Amino acid sequence: MVILLSAYFSLGLIWLAAFAALGADGEMASYLFGAPLLLIGAWIGWRDREIGTGAVALLALFALFVGIAVIQGRWSSGAPEFIVLGACIGVFLSARAFARRQPNPSHISTLLLWFFLLAATVSFLDHVWAPDRIFVFERPFHLGRLSSPFLSANTAASFFGIGVILTIGRIIRVSTRYAGENKSRRLILPIVTLLLCLTCLVLTASRAGILLAGGASAALLCWELVHRFRRGERQSLWMLAGAGLGLAAAAGYIALISGETLGGRLGDGVDGIETRTELWTAYAGAIRDQLWFGAGPGGFEYVNAISADARNASTLVFQRAAHNVVLQWLVQTGLVGLAGLGCFWIGTGRRVSNGLRRAGQSRWFIRALVCVGLFVFAHSLVDYGLEIPAMAWLVAWLTGLACGLSPVRAGSGTRLVRIAVASGMILLAGWALLGLKDMLTATSVRTASGATAQAILAAPVPEHASLPVARAHSDLALRSTPAHPQHAREALERALNLEPRDGRAEARLAYALLLSGESRAAASHLGRSYQLWPYAHPDFRTWRLDLAAALWNRLPERERTAALHELRQVRPEWRGPWLAQTHACELGESPACIGLSSD
Repeated sequence: MVILLSAYFSLGLIWLAAFAALGADGEMASYLFGAPLLLIGAWIGWRDREIGTGAVALLALFALFVGIAVIQGRWSSGAPEFIVLGACIGVFLSARAFARRQPNPSHISTLLLWFFLLAATVSFLDHVWAPDRIFVFERPFHLGRLSSPFLSANTAASFFGIGVILTIGRIIRVSTRYAGENKSRRLILPIVTLLLCLTCLVLTASRAGILLAGGASAALLCWELVHRFRRGERQSLWMLAGAGLGLAAAAGYIALISGETLGGRLGDGVDGIETRTELWTAYAGAIRDQLWFGAGPGGFEYVNAISADARNASTLVFQRAAHNVVLQWLVQTGLVGLAGLGCFWIGTGRRVSNGLRRAGQSRWFIRALVCVGLFVFAHSLVDYGLEIPAMAWLVAWLTGLACGLSPVRAGSGTRLVRIAVASGMILLAGWALLGLKDMLTATSVRTASGATAQAILAAPVPEHASLPVARAHSDLALRSTPAHPQHAREALERALNLEPRDGRAEARLAYALLLSGESRAAASHLGRSYQLWPYAHPDFRTWRLDLAAALWNRLPERERTAALHELRQVRPEWRGPWLAQTHACELGESPACIGLSSD
């Protein structure tokens, strides 16, 4: 009973992570929701006597990458992603144990239908009420498209695509198993859920999401048709074919009444392909540089920054993921991490394939889960839904279900195995709680004012400050009036000691040194910033260019050229005063200046 309640609680936490924290797509939310999910995983690891050595192997691979991050000094910036990945293991274990103890797939399916019905209802109402907002949050992009509860409409398409496929599986089951009034009553929940999830999916206007969800749904229908044909159930074949046509008609009708958003996006399909090709080409070089172990979890931001050049800068500066799960894992974990992930999925696939042969009454639900897995994987090859913690946890939960419903030879894990799994989860939960404490401390420092702020700035930066706390101290020191450059310098040096790949911190340290009168050292750190981050995000670009103008006479030729290249990314009317201030293109026409004033 405790294990069943733990699984319910983990699914509820995933729902809350999606709807209360934009999919837990932030450091604090990753810690806040990751800690209880890890504690649930620890409890399951201790109580579930069927825990095998596979779970220990997963944690051992996980520990390898934590150790590499510690050795390379990257553990602090990678902490949120380590917590999310660890929570995925915990969620997988809890869902697997749940499926073993609740072998009735109809009960599990009903639970998931209510999960998606509530999600789709809230998201649809939110979109209708304020199409350009997500609850109380201003939407930064994908305006006019349904993206609730996530920032990205494409992630929402992955989410509701899962709901569509699961509800279709339930409708097929009810339609072919029951008859009369009992059948009509049992169809109410799945049909209502399907219509709402399908509406939300179409309103996301995600080209790949809609097409792939349609393909996976068609594959599930065809799979069922073949299954019924082999069993000689000819009467249900026409019913299934009619259901497929009805689904296609409903999707087409919803698309027609949804407005011009989807039609316009379908017309721009070539642009989307070109953008993703540009991203994948840029990251290929980074993979070759760190082939075996990658840049580490949390390292994508810095790989993305250093990969930008004049051709792709306008695209890369806005990216937070590689839009391809295989490429993302290669960038962050290298061949070793990708091989470990591949081994996990191969083992899962073998177990699920056995389940499809021997699972009896659970077979229909496993087929639906397999189609969900194929849809999510295919969509993750062109988008980044799995990079959002709540989506990753949901997929891990569904994967655990598929494994738990697939019968295997009963085996009992040794006490040592269960202790190892539980201990690993508890350690990760403790790390998450420490991270949450640091985030709360950083928030209190960053928002301090008046006497509280003065007291913080009068004291030295804590010697063992974490990365978020060090960054918060630097923010407070530089925005105070007057600024406190010495405090900012201490904080930024601590931040760079923890994460030496941070081009933004290098530029801010250069500014603190300039305020202290150390222009030569400031120029050195600004040059380092341009090496790590050749093209800054628009919210930082003009600030750094102004800093480059103030240090122009101290900058070496290479850094001057980098600044001129970045200058091409700003509006032409902003360039004139900057060029007049620096006289950058007056003493001989350097190649970087050609056409700069007329672009």
